[in-house]
Amino acid sequence: MNQYCALSVTKPVLCVGSLSMDLITLCDNLPEEGVDQTCSKVHWQRGGHSSIVSFVLSLLSAQSEFLGMLSRSELLNAIITEMQGRGIEMEHCPKTDEDPGFSTIMVAKKTGLRAVVHCNRNFPYCSFQDFQKLDLSIFGWVHFEARNVRETVQMMRAVADYNNDKKERILMSLRVSSCYRENRDLFDMADYVLFSRQLAMQLGWRSARETCHQLDADLRLPRSIKAHRPCFICSWGPLGAGCLTGAGVYHEMPPYIAKRVVDTHGAGACFTAAFIYATYIREMNLSDAVQFANRVAGHKITNYGYNHIAKLNIYPADVAKAEDVLSAHVSEDSEAEEVICRKFMNRPIVYSDGKHSTRLLGEYIPGSTALDDLLDECVDEDRDQRHEKSRLLASRSMLRTTTSHVWRMSGEIRVSKPKRA
Repeated sequence: MNQYCALSVTKPVLCVGSLSMDLITLCDNLPEEGVDQTCSKVHWQRGGHSSIVSFVLSLLSAQSEFLGMLSRSELLNAIITEMQGRGIEMEHCPKTDEDPGFSTIMVAKKTGLRAVVHCNRNFPYCSFQDFQKLDLSIFGWVHFEARNVRETVQMMRAVADYNNDKKERILMSLRVSSCYRENRDLFDMADYVLFSRQLAMQLGWRSARETCHQLDADLRLPRSIKAHRPCFICSWGPLGAGCLTGAGVYHEMPPYIAKRVVDTHGAGACFTAAFIYATYIREMNLSDAVQFANRVAGHKITNYGYNHIAKLNIYPADVAKAEDVLSAHVSEDSEAEEVICRKFMNRPIVYSDGKHSTRLLGEYIPGSTALDDLLDECVDEDRDQRHEKSRLLASRSMLRTTTSHVWRMSGEIRVSKPKRA
């Protein structure tokens, strides 16, 4: 995370899952069966849901750590270096000599639609033993992928056990994109369940509303029993998104209409990262957080990759009320390094070496002028120091311009002008 960011006071977000490689192939149109076609551009980029979530969180200036199996293959060096350069912690990741999994994504430039072919070759997944090495007290949120149920359920139970006697609970979110029946037992332990639109359509659910209510009905405990129930969130792409609170209240948010659709790959992971950011960092309520996630996902599809997300205004007027945001009235620059949290925290700090602070800690006596005299004395000292600094600078300037001889008791020394670079 950026060391100057104001959000560094929050605990990091731990993302547990996979890191792979995506081969992006840009075509005018998606290829038809039995037809040869020439692509216009091919490039590699990061893959794996949790790795993308952690990377997008860093673009939004939130601390994150990634836990997943890493391949020692040189193919991943550039991706790992980029993640470490964004401040994403990866020191607890186990490693293997096997080649990383990868996916081939064909993107149609005219429509932005894509076709994906996965090739994971049973790449190993991080285990519960790897998870046990972490100090859970440093995290405020843990995000899981609903895969490898045997290991994931132990990790979620470990977080739940940690929360039993703690005032500050670690929040848990779960991304479900496949194997619904196998992963259904994980839902009860999560605080937020983010469900894939593609999986919902495979199950015959035709809208975000129907998906959220079906997921709630499939929980093991009925609503008549007062027990913890997760919030369900389902993004329905161009039709918006819906969410169901633990109390059973449903909200539906309209989509964010992008000016152009360039690349939809990774939009779901960006939606997840933005939801975590809005809920955990910005402390938005459920519906506002989902609407903010819609906005970030809609902005992601306007360009290739993910770096342009850093240029997005993180204080949208249509999500948070202006009076609730201290810096809502401040305009942002367009570049990524000029967003509000960096722009106002990058100001230089002038230290007094504790001189003024310690001298001002003396006892204050009402009606006396001792404190005022002390303040005046400090101001006079600062003025004297500035005058002394100006005098030294002036003398150095004269020394640079002189071409005369300088005499000392030990002999003659010639001073010449410094060479210009």
